[in-house]
Amino acid sequence: MRKVGILLSIVLCLPLALAAQNGGAMPAGGEYGTRATVFGGYSYLRNGSNGFNGWEGQGTFNFNRYLGVTADVSGSILSPFSFSTSGFSASTYQHVTNYLFGPTVTAGFGRSAVFAHALFGAAHSSLGAGVNIPIIGGISTGLTSANAFAMAFGGGIDIGMTRHFAIRAVQVDYIRTQFNSIDALTSGLSSGLGNRQNSFRYSSGIVFRF
Repeated sequence: MRKVGILLSIVLCLPLALAAQNGGAMPAGGEYGTRATVFGGYSYLRNGSNGFNGWEGQGTFNFNRYLGVTADVSGSILSPFSFSTSGFSASTYQHVTNYLFGPTVTAGFGRSAVFAHALFGAAHSSLGAGVNIPIIGGISTGLTSANAFAMAFGGGIDIGMTRHFAIRAVQVDYIRTQFNSIDALTSGLSSGLGNRQNSFRYSSGIVFRF
């Protein structure tokens, strides 16, 4: 969890550092035009019949009005089993975390914008279990984990509220991961031929522009 927090901080701060080094605002020529954006919000990952709830943090540095580079970190969780009685409870949880990086193309209209990106990196999956015992409290442990190549292709729409603030109405990504079939099973992902997993991620939230 500490590693995820550090990586998320890097994702969110990197565009700001790059923007500071490159002198801030984009050249004039329309209301939309920003050197860097930071997005944070809710994420829903769908894989076959399984639905994961989660979060996403994303930072984009724009080289010009149309082309930029994006760093993206997202985490999703599924709890396939839970049991509770007389104050005692037990559950299992499956996590999938993606660390992605790649180019982004943006087209602005007024204060709003549409964008598309191609992101590449790694996915981390884990399976854990936890119990909650009266008086003693909660106890949890990881059971297994794995890493694999991942890539995402998608885009979305940002609705501008002000020059520096927008609502990401929707972002949709097709995500492919390449866990082996056993690692995919323990993560709640269905494996296709050649140990490939095909998922869709839907995200929305708030965007800060700099």
